[in-house]
Amino acid sequence: MPLSPHRLALAGLLTLIAVVGAIPGVILAATDPAPRYTHPIVVTALKYEGAWGGQCWTFMQRVVFEATGREVGFDYRQGFFDAGASEVPLSEAREGDIIQVADDRHTSGDADYSGLHTAIVMENKGGGEFKVIDSNANWDEVVRVREGYNPTEAAARYGNPNLRAHAYRIPVKGAAGAGGSSPAAGRVSLAAGDRAVVAADGDGLNLRKAPGTSAKILTKLADSTAVTVLSQSPVSVDGRDWVNVSTPSGDGWVAAQYLKKQTVGGASTGGQRPITTWRVTIPIVSGGVQP
Repeated sequence: MPLSPHRLALAGLLTLIAVVGAIPGVILAATDPAPRYTHPIVVTALKYEGAWGGQCWTFMQRVVFEATGREVGFDYRQGFFDAGASEVPLSEAREGDIIQVADDRHTSGDADYSGLHTAIVMENKGGGEFKVIDSNANWDEVVRVREGYNPTEAAARYGNPNLRAHAYRIPVKGAAGAGGSSPAAGRVSLAAGDRAVVAADGDGLNLRKAPGTSAKILTKLADSTAVTVLSQSPVSVDGRDWVNVSTPSGDGWVAAQYLKKQTVGGASTGGQRPITTWRVTIPIVSGGVQP
């Protein structure tokens, strides 16, 4: 039976593939598509897919800090605002936003109740459903990508009428990209006696009781606040350098990368004090030197 036109075309295509594949040096392979996600928070979170991530909240805090340099506080609502976030309607949440399910009556850092959960949005599927990446969704502290996550329905399953799903958008202005850090990131050479000013892109800088992101926040220093370094050298905690400083609001610890060392005449203000030159005028009078 003669081949139909469709079969002839298929046969020709198979023959072409066989011939090309037989030519030395010619490799037929599918090309990888361009990366689908570009938001620094999502790209950073995806690095941990399948790995241990700990609790959902602390995983999100670590990802946001690594991706943007911003610190989400320890309150399940106020903590986002501490990082400069703005709340957006759940229906408008998009890639990189954070969905937080919490009881609005109890959002303090020691909150612990069924239904409390944090997830990072990868895609808004519409109809209240999202593709997200989060940790500990299966109570095993593993980071996974999940399709069809509906936070409103998830909250309703626990029978707590005060559980609400909120969406927060973390600013990423000045972020260096996935896995990167803020513009001021990097080692800063600071020593006791150095004078510096806060340079945190207008976001302010947390003055803490001790080095590390888990230490108590004493106050927030505005950009351009002048400080004097007290510690002999930076202390490395939580992946960054911290220095003890004296500020108009008191002493405490800050992340060194958000300080800009001040110089005078091109020379550092720290280290040894410059030699003071004294000019003495001795008048000469008749009869000898005046006592």
